[in-house]
Amino acid sequence: MRTFLLIVIPAAAALFAGCRAAQVQRAAVEPPPVAASVVTVAAEPFLATVSVTGTLVSNARVDIKAEIIGRITRFDKEEGDSVAAGEAVVWVNDENYQLALRQAQTASKVADATLERVRLMEAHSLSELERAQNLLKSGGITDKDLKAAQLAEQDARAQAAVAAAQCEEARAAVDVAQKRVRDAVIQSPIAGVIQKKFINKGAYVEAPTALFTVVDNGRLELESPVASAGLGPIRTGQRVTFSVNSYPGETFEGQVVEMAPAVDAETRSAKVRIQVPNPGSKLKAGMFAEGEILTGSTARAIVIPSAAVYRDDRSAKSSYVFVLVDGKAVRRAVRIGREREGKLEIVEGLKAGDALISEQSIEIAEGVRVKARS
Repeated sequence: MRTFLLIVIPAAAALFAGCRAAQVQRAAVEPPPVAASVVTVAAEPFLATVSVTGTLVSNARVDIKAEIIGRITRFDKEEGDSVAAGEAVVWVNDENYQLALRQAQTASKVADATLERVRLMEAHSLSELERAQNLLKSGGITDKDLKAAQLAEQDARAQAAVAAAQCEEARAAVDVAQKRVRDAVIQSPIAGVIQKKFINKGAYVEAPTALFTVVDNGRLELESPVASAGLGPIRTGQRVTFSVNSYPGETFEGQVVEMAPAVDAETRSAKVRIQVPNPGSKLKAGMFAEGEILTGSTARAIVIPSAAVYRDDRSAKSSYVFVLVDGKAVRRAVRIGREREGKLEIVEGLKAGDALISEQSIEIAEGVRVKARS
């Protein structure tokens, strides 16, 4: 009996030593957990947007050109100066046009006098015709005398018609001369700012020489090409926010007013017109703007960092993430919704409360132990 106990005790000791060695070996083989950033998924408000970029343009931009020939005698305005609608801006030497106007007015007076004289002759011829008709009845004149009186009356009527037409022609010449005198003073057709000045005092101009350009910065538009893939949610009336380099940190607003009826076959994009209120004229035509169209919002959306999502193509809607379950990484397929500013809306595959591994690493795979980085 004693001999049997002596044999069993060494055997048990050897078995225990072997198990202990196996545990130590397994611990030595199993790698330590991967440290990674882990966030708790939560529902939050999410705004859906479409990015826009483009140049601010004035929808009230006018190029003013000369309509007459002459030398500029006055042009006081400079680029950047404000002008009112109807304000005189450029003066052309009108001496020749004033002389032409006086000449036309004199010719018109002559034509009026001629018409008056011819009408007196017409009235006299008509009176003579009536007298001849009465004399013919009493036998005082012959048929030949009556025909002569009729011919004289017809000629007087024709002369009166010619004189009347000449009066109209003379009056039209006066109107033309007056217009040329008016055209010698060039006015701004709209209120705005002189954007470009093409000539200066002393320059010789003729139609259609460009003189200056006026823009109304109070009515601006942003024209932006939008890829066809992003056109679906855009509607007229949607709010737009944007910024310009001239005013860093400041946000301006606008509103979608129109979308192009067709997509450009080469660029696969369509232009979107955005109306931009600018009552203080702080913004200027030609400024480059970057912004976004607010196309929708969700009060409680599952939103995660885009860096947490594994996808081969940024346009792919079916991708996957890793969540932390019992200390190990578990691959979870997700369906992506909208994207904005480095965040993704997840419409399927995650729920509030999930522990999401929010960074990508080649060390993270299905079943790998993960430790949340503090």
